[in-house]
Amino acid sequence: MNKANIEKQLRAWASRMTKKYTWLFIKFEFCESRGVFMVSFSPLNQIELSDEFNLDAMQFADEMNATYGDEAPLFTDEESLFSLSPNAETIAVRSFVSASAPLHYSTSISALPQRAVASWTSSSVRTTAPAGKNFRQTQSEAFYAIAA
Repeated sequence: MNKANIEKQLRAWASRMTKKYTWLFIKFEFCESRGVFMVSFSPLNQIELSDEFNLDAMQFADEMNATYGDEAPLFTDEESLFSLSPNAETIAVRSFVSASAPLHYSTSISALPQRAVASWTSSSVRTTAPAGKNFRQTQSEAFYAIAA
């Protein structure tokens, strides 16, 4: 079986694609019952707008099918054709995330001040503040951040 070779190629390709398409998330895992890797791309709204990504993905899928036949990975967008388990791994720009390890992150909000006519302030000054875990900026908060 070519499982190790397929996984190596899949990881290398996913790493290149997430660097090329910084919005892309690639989630994958090996399915024992089917004997193949299952791969899901997201977010769908970006995928639908990127002909270049779709061509890259189709070319890779064709190469994998030609090389590995029935052992080639199965591909879908946002798990529409199959569901991945909570143990599936995700590759995204500048990170490799495993579902078995906790994901730690923080969010900061930056706002550039609005430049007034004849203002003596610099437009390159940026205000940054950490946001809470479930922060959702409202319209009034957005204007306040600009005013601050």
